[in-house]
Amino acid sequence: MAVTSLMGMTGRLSAQTYSYSYTWADPNNCPQLSGSATVPNPNFGKNAGSCTFTYPTNKPFTQAKTLIVDNHLPTGSVLYAWDYNDFLPNFGWSCTSSGISQCANTVKSNAGITTFNPSFSLSTNLVQSGTQLSSGIYKTSIEGIGVKLYMKVSANTSYDRGSCNYGTSVISTYDNSGYISNPIPGNEIVLGYSNSISANLGNLTTYCVNNTNANVPARVLHSLKGQASYSIRAELIKTGDITSYGALSVIGADAGTTTVTITGQSPVNPGALLSGNAITIQPVACRLRGATDYQISLGRWVNLASNSVQPNVSLPYTGNIEPINLKLECSGKLDNVEFSFQDTGSSPLTNRNISLYDSIGGQSIDGLEVEMLYNDTRLNVHKIGEAVTTYKTNTGAHGSIKTNTQDFTYNSQSQAQFGARFIQRSAIKRNGVAYTGPVTGKVNMFVTYH
Repeated sequence: MAVTSLMGMTGRLSAQTYSYSYTWADPNNCPQLSGSATVPNPNFGKNAGSCTFTYPTNKPFTQAKTLIVDNHLPTGSVLYAWDYNDFLPNFGWSCTSSGISQCANTVKSNAGITTFNPSFSLSTNLVQSGTQLSSGIYKTSIEGIGVKLYMKVSANTSYDRGSCNYGTSVISTYDNSGYISNPIPGNEIVLGYSNSISANLGNLTTYCVNNTNANVPARVLHSLKGQASYSIRAELIKTGDITSYGALSVIGADAGTTTVTITGQSPVNPGALLSGNAITIQPVACRLRGATDYQISLGRWVNLASNSVQPNVSLPYTGNIEPINLKLECSGKLDNVEFSFQDTGSSPLTNRNISLYDSIGGQSIDGLEVEMLYNDTRLNVHKIGEAVTTYKTNTGAHGSIKTNTQDFTYNSQSQAQFGARFIQRSAIKRNGVAYTGPVTGKVNMFVTYH
């Protein structure tokens, strides 16, 4: 006997494989083709062949993966798909005959176990007490995302066991219409019935033919040959609005069971094959594109409190609006991108405009301030120490719909245009003394989205 644990090239797929060789082990005499006479078994102790039994042990939902999901994708969209080779491949058995047949099906393995038929059976309950959202789609822990499982029997599976056909179900499962016995090889089945998903593999590893040769002692000749296997793949499906993000798991998967039974061994339980929550669902995001520090020049300002300069001007007086184009890049489409601003100065204004200083961190300037606008509407600016969510400006939708959930690039570009302008309310002074010279102000900018 050989027992092998196999790991795929990616380091993520694994399988448990059992391999045995067999000899014919019926010590009884074989009946003649006709009559009641018997003769010694001519093939007792001779090579019967070999069998391999295998099942996957990888658990796809324990393998770390991050997906970015755009909520604008239509319901029914496939967010991610595993194929048969990288989800749960190859539950099955395969037996190869030595070319020697026997009058009975008793064999002895190289592990010293004698049996009437090499035995391998596997019962998988992938989801137990789950929630079926629609035909074949089961609920996950992320609202708006379901999982859909498919099963395909390998094309080289044969249910024909010759005259040993006893109506036994070699492979069985359920789809939404009910029980399926021995599914057609090569056809795909959507798994699931009520609140559970299951599949089973039984064995009938001997092939029989009725003997017609009077010189061969047997009425039925048994050969050790045949194969049967199936694989399972999965899809993550958008089932509606996604209202939360984070770790994804399949509801009811942790209660799943897998039981493997092999001749002469205690049943093995590889555990719940769909348990785990290592897949992370991430929302679409936007961020500033390029520079994140903006230097905005509002130009030269003449002190309008000096009547010798502007004799017919009354205060307060507002200057021209200087446009501020804030460049954005998004990883998908967002309906609401909001901006808020915070004055970093040490002497913030009570009217929530931006305070000015003779230099960054310098002395405050009285009489002159900066007003921010969006769509020609004045904006309030937060002070240091305040929550920056009180005065937010919604600039609407940005970005375009992303269909590839594995594309994390910020490849959708747009911009939001704000404005800023000087307002003079009184004579411009520093520490009570008339001031001419540079002025500066600084704000922090915050971007939120939903």
